[in-house]
Amino acid sequence: MSSLQPIEALRLDSVQQEAFVKYFNSLPEKPLTTVRIFDRDGYYSVHGTDATTVAREVFSSISNIKRMGVEPNRLDYLVLSKGNFEILIKKLLLVKRYRIEIYVPETSAKFNNWELKYKGSPGYMTQLEDVLSEAFGSTEGQTPCLMAVNIKTDAVTKGRLVGVACITAADYQMSVSEFTDDDLLTQLETITIQMGPSECLVSQSDNDDYKAVNKVMERAQVTITKLKKSDFSTEGLIQDLNRLLKFKDDQQQDANAFPETSKTVAMSSLAAAIKYISLTSDNTNFGQFWLSTIQADCYLHLDAAALSALNVLPELGDTSHSPSRSLLGLLDRCRTQQGKRLLAQWLRQPLRDINLINERLDVVEVLVNKSQLRLQLHEDHLRRIPDLQALTRRLTKKKANLHDCYRIYQAINRLPSLLQCLAEADNSTVHSSLTEPISELNEDLSKFQQMIETTVDMDAVDRGDFLVKPSFDEQLQNLREQLEELQNSAEKELKKAARDLNLEPGKSIKMESNPATGFHFRVTLKGEQSFRDNKKYTIIDAVKGGVRFKTNALDNINEEYVGTKKTYEKEQDKVVAEIVGIAAGYSECLFCLSHILSRLDVLVSFAIAASTAPYPYCRPVITEDLDEFIVKEARHPCLEVQEGISYIPNDVAFKRGSCIMHIVTGANMGGKSTWMRSCGVAALLAHAGSMVPADSARIPRLRAICTRVGASDREDKGQSTFMMEMIESAAILRIATPDSLVLVDELGRGTSTYEGCGIAWAIAEELATKSKCFCLFATHYHELTRLPSLHSGVIVNSHAEASVVDQQLLLLHKIAPGPATQSLGLYVAKLADLPDSIIEYAEAKQAELETNLFNVETAMNTQDISEGQTIVLDFLRKCKEIQESTPSDDEMMRKILELKQDLLKQNNKYVESFVA
Repeated sequence: MSSLQPIEALRLDSVQQEAFVKYFNSLPEKPLTTVRIFDRDGYYSVHGTDATTVAREVFSSISNIKRMGVEPNRLDYLVLSKGNFEILIKKLLLVKRYRIEIYVPETSAKFNNWELKYKGSPGYMTQLEDVLSEAFGSTEGQTPCLMAVNIKTDAVTKGRLVGVACITAADYQMSVSEFTDDDLLTQLETITIQMGPSECLVSQSDNDDYKAVNKVMERAQVTITKLKKSDFSTEGLIQDLNRLLKFKDDQQQDANAFPETSKTVAMSSLAAAIKYISLTSDNTNFGQFWLSTIQADCYLHLDAAALSALNVLPELGDTSHSPSRSLLGLLDRCRTQQGKRLLAQWLRQPLRDINLINERLDVVEVLVNKSQLRLQLHEDHLRRIPDLQALTRRLTKKKANLHDCYRIYQAINRLPSLLQCLAEADNSTVHSSLTEPISELNEDLSKFQQMIETTVDMDAVDRGDFLVKPSFDEQLQNLREQLEELQNSAEKELKKAARDLNLEPGKSIKMESNPATGFHFRVTLKGEQSFRDNKKYTIIDAVKGGVRFKTNALDNINEEYVGTKKTYEKEQDKVVAEIVGIAAGYSECLFCLSHILSRLDVLVSFAIAASTAPYPYCRPVITEDLDEFIVKEARHPCLEVQEGISYIPNDVAFKRGSCIMHIVTGANMGGKSTWMRSCGVAALLAHAGSMVPADSARIPRLRAICTRVGASDREDKGQSTFMMEMIESAAILRIATPDSLVLVDELGRGTSTYEGCGIAWAIAEELATKSKCFCLFATHYHELTRLPSLHSGVIVNSHAEASVVDQQLLLLHKIAPGPATQSLGLYVAKLADLPDSIIEYAEAKQAELETNLFNVETAMNTQDISEGQTIVLDFLRKCKEIQESTPSDDEMMRKILELKQDLLKQNNKYVESFVA
């Protein structure tokens, strides 16, 4: 913890403090989600409200905050070391999703004359590369993506034309999409989940469309940044794209030739994103970017609710990477940073092309069956591959050094042995998808390899130095010879001093060198007596390791050596710049190599997860046939790896003509939700190209996985449990089709019992008869178990088995056909140690209520029930029409209340029994 303590207070006198306070107070206002940091040459400071924010994030306490200036203008501040600064940046950008501004002094002599030098935001961190260590370059498996959204509403049709642009600066990608969306922006949410942006740019507008955008981004945990409407202007965009885009040799050098530029609304979003991160201000970006269209239909539809319900990704700030907490944590056995990033992308973008899915599965199956091959790749080859994407980006930005070039060289050097290892697979898919492209890239990069071998001093590398070979450049060779002559002269001085002091050179007297003092002699503390009164020797210092001293002659040699070395370093820098410039020409090949190796890394990771699981995974069969969806002995992969868990698997079976929906009942904690999630996880993993935790799986090619699982208030967003249920349910009803998997758990609990039951009934019927999707519908409303009798061959009952033995609840976690005979909630309450008096009173009240309900039902005749159901259905239909045609929520509620009054005037006992 000592490394996290703040360093000393700012070294400013009273005049300097007053000057800085005046400057700080003159800065323009900023949102609380932006933190200003001042670089003070070796340490950093934050001030005002930012000091409180930072103190809590880094030190978990505000006791370290100090104050500067005089009343009434005193200013809080906090000082950070370099290490604290990097911890802060990671937390603010990756966890809190804040923005960063870093100020540096224009002149070191002034403390009130600063300039904003670097900016960083969750979606763009490139500028911070100059001030952060290399360890931050990987952003812990995340690739910062910036999204911009613009919406154009048709005044006649009221349709919403949505334009989306995404920029991933780390791999020089621009992608756009333009589409018509519904009022919930369902398609926008799908694209947001697929692209995984950290930040979204929107126009400063309070209309309903942008309120809907805010809700989508809040659900997806994406930071919203509001810009002026003028920032979405496309004026000058084509000129900017002409400079930024990489054109093929046979391609017209005009951005207008790209079909994407005809999407005017999407282009306005792209213009805003380019301006926001100032892409054109850095000429190393010119000719580097690729422009493409977002192919949302190529991937399985997942919204934020599905991502959360299936625990696909860890929560923000969760760095435990625990395999029991998320699918990403379970599957991440990747050895490379680029592999970790690609794995997260694959889980957000499960494939829909059966051929591409099977290509991944072919490779994974080979790696599962060939344990020696899998082990060699994981433990030997992949673990030695650096982050080629980050290194290549340093090359293209001309920020690389010889060490970076050498690391790339080492990776290329490994390719022949890697190819030999892959050849052992003896598989056509492995050959065509991995071996062949790696082999071609290896040939293309052979000249890069030769250049490094020609220019880098490999002997110096062995000593930990990265130097250009002196023989490579005549000027360098001459300077190297001069340095060696000066080194020899210093050695002669050592021998001369040893003779003079009667000491043994290299043993009792040694010569050392460091950047601060240059060449100097060192003897033990006892040895200092031998020259204490000798004026030819000057003591530098006395430390625990001995006494350091020098002579006038050694001083002269030092002076000449330092000057010559500076000249050598300048000449070497020129050569290194040339080498980096030439190496940058291989950036496209290196990006391709990085992508291929990351694919291999993820596939190996899939194979390791499958082969090391408590029970074997199986290869799923993906079919175009929508008649069957069957998973035998399905398990939840995250739960089965928890300690002390003996997982009970269950079958999942859908077959058109007999069952496409299960109404699932049973006791709380009986395994209903786990069964549903295990089905969703199996479908997602299969589409991602992974094996699945089951004995066998036959899964149709799905278009979407939709979920309404779990209930939680979002008080910070002003959304209740019931509101969240209705939002997610509305999205499901719009999305669900026969090629969708829908998981609904405990719908309707946030309102009155009969209202909730009615809503759940209506939604279940809609999904089964209109959407005709595969659906698992868990509920505690036992009234819903009547649905199978009304929709034979479509809906069936299933339940989580449980027994009561000696007044003790025994949960069997086994799914069986038919409805549950009782809910057993009181027994669950006993497990929670509710007081006996409460349990006894609840039992009595339950008996009373059930008797009253029985009396009500038996008092009705069949005609009342039949007429009542018709009246209720008509009421729901009219409610839906009002919802679709009424723009105002207040007006909508007024009309619905009028309908409710009309409903009560029907004098139907069935209706009156549950409408208050």
